[in-house]
Amino acid sequence: MMSESNAMNDQKLTWKDVVAGALQQLGGQAHLSEINELVEGHPKTATNPTWPATIRRVVRQYKIFQPVAPRGSGVYRLARMAAPQPQLQNLPPDGTEMSHGIAQGMLVTLGNVYGYETFAPAHDQTTRSFQGKELADLVTVTGCNSIFRGPNLSNIREIDVLWFDEDDHGLFPVYAFEVEHTTRVKSGMDRLLKIPRRFAVHFFVIAPTEREQALFDHLINQTPFRSYRDNFTFRLYNHLQAVYDAAVRHNTERESFGLTERCRRV
Repeated sequence: MMSESNAMNDQKLTWKDVVAGALQQLGGQAHLSEINELVEGHPKTATNPTWPATIRRVVRQYKIFQPVAPRGSGVYRLARMAAPQPQLQNLPPDGTEMSHGIAQGMLVTLGNVYGYETFAPAHDQTTRSFQGKELADLVTVTGCNSIFRGPNLSNIREIDVLWFDEDDHGLFPVYAFEVEHTTRVKSGMDRLLKIPRRFAVHFFVIAPTEREQALFDHLINQTPFRSYRDNFTFRLYNHLQAVYDAAVRHNTERESFGLTERCRRV
């Protein structure tokens, strides 16, 4: 009989954790029907009557679950994707040598370090790299089509970096970042507002100089941004670099000490 504490711990697992655990028990590769058979009866299924559909969504949504050929076979394998060890950037502290790609890579890596699921636009994943890795090797989510539906989906998928958390209903956005390496601050802010209001998302605009900050300060008092001013934060490149380096140092020291982040995902 499952103890009360074990049942509570199982409820705290995400569906990603549950499916990954099932695949591990099945030898790292299995058909959806086998995964369902093993997961049936798990405490999380008691509160989710459509849990087979949830499992089908999960294996398609996270990069650690890879489909096995032929296409549509329903077989998935657990890819042991060891996250690249983040390194300090050692850039000048004023942020003058940071590029759009470096800023984007820092944001994705920060999200991973903090235990969020991360996403960047498909084009950027293959054309931009960070510390010798394509962004495709750093993000943890394959796509966001099942999260955002409707006419604004194409714009949302172009937001520079998204961080997600997960509950019993699936992934939901927590932070959204636009990196504005030029003065096109308004276009980035417009794109952030395409995320539906039902999600309590915090929007960040990251840019290199006080010139972009002055433009942001001007726009945030105009329509439509004025109604969302509490959702927006502007940060300079040098501030991003400082928090990134601090997070990497802490991550390295924590792992060296032998501690694991409580929110660490599979």
